[in-house]
Amino acid sequence: MNFSVNKFLKDRRLWMISIIIFILLITVFDKNNLIEVWKLNQQLNELESQRDYYQQKITQDSTILENLKDDTFLERYAREHYLMKRQGETIYIIKE
Repeated sequence: MNFSVNKFLKDRRLWMISIIIFILLITVFDKNNLIEVWKLNQQLNELESQRDYYQQKITQDSTILENLKDDTFLERYAREHYLMKRQGETIYIIKE
């Protein structure tokens, strides 16, 4: 009876050591380890958010570009963004 308990405990230790080694291999030492996968997921999320930002920016710029074909919008845009004026006009800039 005592023999089988000792054998069971030795086998159990062997299995525990094997499992611990396996976990270390997949988390630290493997080429595609869990730490690297986690970092790559973070980078992927960051790149996706940048992609969404630039897609939104492209849409906004496309709308502005389309509107710049209209002379009244072009004049208003130039006045607001570049402080352009007609000849003889005076511009007063009020800062809040």
